[in-house]
Amino acid sequence: MRARARKLGYAIHKSRSRSIDEDNLGKYALVKEDSNYVVLGERFDASLEDIAKYLD
Repeated sequence: MRARARKLGYAIHKSRSRSIDEDNLGKYALVKEDSNYVVLGERFDASLEDIAKYLD
């Protein structure tokens, strides 16, 4: 999944937070590499399935 995202100009970031709160829900974020703009999962709330659907 990360390789596919990279080919399309995105990066997948995994939350490293040990505690879940309203700003970090502990999942993933999809970031446009050239602008560092979060396109999906701004609060680390995107699942891998959500990211796969977005990239298709």
